[in-house]
Amino acid sequence: MGATRIGAELTADAVERLREESVITELMDRAVDALARSRRTRSELEVRLRRREATPLQIRTALDRLEASGVLSDEAVARAEAASRLRRGDAPARVRQQLRKKGVAAPRVTAAVAEALEEAREAGFDELASCRAIAEKRVRSLASLEPAVAERRLVAFLLRRGYAGSLVRRVAREVLRRTE
Repeated sequence: MGATRIGAELTADAVERLREESVITELMDRAVDALARSRRTRSELEVRLRRREATPLQIRTALDRLEASGVLSDEAVARAEAASRLRRGDAPARVRQQLRKKGVAAPRVTAAVAEALEEAREAGFDELASCRAIAEKRVRSLASLEPAVAERRLVAFLLRRGYAGSLVRRVAREVLRRTE
């Protein structure tokens, strides 16, 4: 019967197991709270949980249990994040970079971006059109600058968004010519 009997004494091993489970449960609760606020990868949660007074084994156990229950999935985070970032206008290269920064494994990054790109293309996504739309929006804030400075800043902005250099230069010249 063990601990379920009233008045039963617990062994030192049983008490230690209960303490261990208590720590793991608390870690799981904190991880679920973080997941409720935003999408997070296993790596991001691991960093957050390291701030707690817990051993790496306890953290790994808590995250393993969340993965096993389906609450935590780097694959789902990667798919959702890739689709979201493409809709916002980030180039596929930038999306890959951001997913790697979040700690998503390379094969999952590749698969997630490919899947998100396929869905986006079916919905009418075009990298050139996306780059052009972002450039047209950004060029408004550069109108007061000299043409060479505006071009340099626009090119730098688009490159940071992950678009290819040749595409960026072409779009920047095209958009800036229209605003002259």
